[in-house]
Amino acid sequence: MYAALRRLTPFFLVFFTLAFAEAGLLAFDAEARSRSGGRSFKRSSPAPKATPPASKPADSKSGFGRGLMGGLIGGAIGGLLLGSLFGANGSGIGILPILLLGVAGYFLYRRFMSSKPAAGGRAASWQQSSSGGGFSPLHGSPPPPPPHTDPLEDGLAELRSADPDFDPQHFTEVASDVFFKVQAGWMRRDLSSFRHLLGSSLAEEYGQHFADMTQKGIINKLESISVRKAEIVEAGSVNGEDFVTLLFTANLLDYTVDEKSGQVLEGSMTEPVKFAEKWTWARPVNTEAWLLEGVELAD
Repeated sequence: MYAALRRLTPFFLVFFTLAFAEAGLLAFDAEARSRSGGRSFKRSSPAPKATPPASKPADSKSGFGRGLMGGLIGGAIGGLLLGSLFGANGSGIGILPILLLGVAGYFLYRRFMSSKPAAGGRAASWQQSSSGGGFSPLHGSPPPPPPHTDPLEDGLAELRSADPDFDPQHFTEVASDVFFKVQAGWMRRDLSSFRHLLGSSLAEEYGQHFADMTQKGIINKLESISVRKAEIVEAGSVNGEDFVTLLFTANLLDYTVDEKSGQVLEGSMTEPVKFAEKWTWARPVNTEAWLLEGVELAD
């Protein structure tokens, strides 16, 4: 389209130079006649055009093209309004050719003007894509975050990978029985009654506690135990061992008495206390040799 307009530009320049020269001469006579009530010609103000960016020399050519098309329309309409162009008295071309020329010029002008925004739109889209804007399909919404996983469920899955029959509910029931056995053996200071349920480190620690209490002549009483909740809170496999941690939340009477006199030295025989402890069992992978390996106060 632009190449065609450039080839036609010399022709249009020569054509309209002659047209405007004759129209100017005829306008003098027409103005003299218009004082008696004839129509006066008033040229419309040209539409404002945006200043092209310095980096786009092609816009200066398009501005020239717009001026050329505007002159085409203005000259044709001027000739019609003045009543004569290239021989109003019979010489030159007549009104119908001028009308056809005006229509053709207007059509070219509209085609030229409508094609430029499209080119600009494509350029803008390309620039937006190149600079990381929203037009580029490569810059879509970020990928969704990975789904949240439950560490406890992952740990239980590890246990079941080697022991498909592992049942958390059954394990909790057995662990609760061990909880009561250990509490009863603690009050009697009798490690032998539950030693087989403990790992070596915990058994050694309990044996030391019992020796200290025996030496001091005191007994730690744990009575009226009521377990409020027992739930698995951690599980998994580490260094060739499976482990399961239960959180016990319970109420009980916890007090210490003198072995000989029975006098309460610490705690209360009537006011129950609430506590939460984590009890951890472990076993070598692919075995059923669960042992209580640790007891700690919960945070």
